[in-house]
Amino acid sequence: MNKLFTSIAITLFSVTFAGAQDTKEMEKILNTTFTQFDSTLNLQVMVPLSAQLDLIAEKYDREWVAQYYAAYAKVMISYIEPDMAKKDLILDQGDEFLAAIVDLGVDNDHRYIITAMLANARMAVDGENRWKKYGPIFEDNLAKAKEKNADNPQIYYNKGVALFYTPKMFGGGPKKALPYLEKAKGLYPKVDKNNILIPHWGEDKTNYYISECAK
Repeated sequence: MNKLFTSIAITLFSVTFAGAQDTKEMEKILNTTFTQFDSTLNLQVMVPLSAQLDLIAEKYDREWVAQYYAAYAKVMISYIEPDMAKKDLILDQGDEFLAAIVDLGVDNDHRYIITAMLANARMAVDGENRWKKYGPIFEDNLAKAKEKNADNPQIYYNKGVALFYTPKMFGGGPKKALPYLEKAKGLYPKVDKNNILIPHWGEDKTNYYISECAK
């Protein structure tokens, strides 16, 4: 009987150790790839890096954070892609990664933030005809994210950027955006920026939009 328990213990240790090694490998690859992706606005550089994030998400299909970064990349590329016909196709891919996050049963602030971001990107394609559908999805998911973690600066960053690009006649503009961006700026120092497993992007983007609001 002792031999049986010893065998089971060894097997469980081996599985746990292998899982830890896989997580470390994923963390290393994600950190390198995402850092490169998020440091450029060159579409020709972003697209192949996004493809690498897709492959990481495919390999680590039980890791929600891998799906998250792949979806995030699609959102960012959709904004820069000049061909209007391609934007929705790119976001369709992002929605697939979001669906994977949902299927994994994830219920954290990051899930709702990426949901809001995908909705906002859809509005950016055709705001005049889409705001009624995607506007509430954007707002509702930011509210859900806030319920999960009100100290996540990406909530206020996304709200601020959305207001920045909303015409003043519809309640937006830099003046309305600034308080949200400043709120985000104040929260970023509290975020652990050394852990790629917890999405912490956005501080540099926040500073950029704050400077734009001052112009």
